[in-house]
Amino acid sequence: MKGRVVSTVCGVYNVMVNDKTLLCKPRGVFRHKKMKLQVGDFVEVNEEDSVIEDIYERKNSLFRPNVANIDLGIVVMSLENPLFSSLLMDKFLTLLNTQHIEPLIVLTKVDLAKEKDAIKKICEQYNKIGIKVIPYSKRTKEGLELIKEEIKTKTIAFMGQTGVGKSSLINLIDENYQREIGEYSSALGRGKHQTKEVVLLPYLDGYIADTPGFSSLELPLIKDDLAKFFPGFVDKFLSCKFTNCLHLKEKDCAIKKAVEEGIIPQETYENYVQISDELLFRKER
Repeated sequence: MKGRVVSTVCGVYNVMVNDKTLLCKPRGVFRHKKMKLQVGDFVEVNEEDSVIEDIYERKNSLFRPNVANIDLGIVVMSLENPLFSSLLMDKFLTLLNTQHIEPLIVLTKVDLAKEKDAIKKICEQYNKIGIKVIPYSKRTKEGLELIKEEIKTKTIAFMGQTGVGKSSLINLIDENYQREIGEYSSALGRGKHQTKEVVLLPYLDGYIADTPGFSSLELPLIKDDLAKFFPGFVDKFLSCKFTNCLHLKEKDCAIKKAVEEGIIPQETYENYVQISDELLFRKER
């Protein structure tokens, strides 16, 4: 029977099959063929033996968070505690673009904003490149209904730093959830981990993936990949004069022209240059 992996602990997988959860182990052939299961995988299950026989083809697969077959990737980023980072945001969005996953930004703790113009600036920055931003407050519930509308009937993954409010948001979306909530430590300058692994939670004919938070993200890409998948670049890079344009020093670059015309924000381009400096060329890989 066809099922879906909703969580895993120590090589044992919880698989949802016809509204019931089975505790399953994969066949030994998985190990021999070096096939690794992910939360979110659709699998063929032998219900009598509680054994996973095979994995269906994935439509996408993320390594961080480690989850597959996502319809919508929601990057959760706070304005304060931890402070908003457009650099980290653009790394998350690039990662989603590489897997052709639709992105959505949820901006948390907006009630703590010291400057209200900061919210408007962030919304405008990402709206310019076609990405929706929902400002949200746990205290006032601002944005909560908009988020619920966006996620129904989809498999979505919340991703972001520890302490930005992912688990508390999930608990508000459905009061039946009891996800452990992390806290932000001013002394450490980062959040304290609570969610340890990816878990799919059923919600309105879809699933919500609660995922572990982290403070940094290294992209498993080379410069050529970044030039194609950076947010705001995807539908423009083919307009460059050179097909292998890295949007740095090349002539007749459509990306640099879009920056000059204000179509792509200057801050977005500066983030691109900084991230590109961290990556290798194809020949160096």
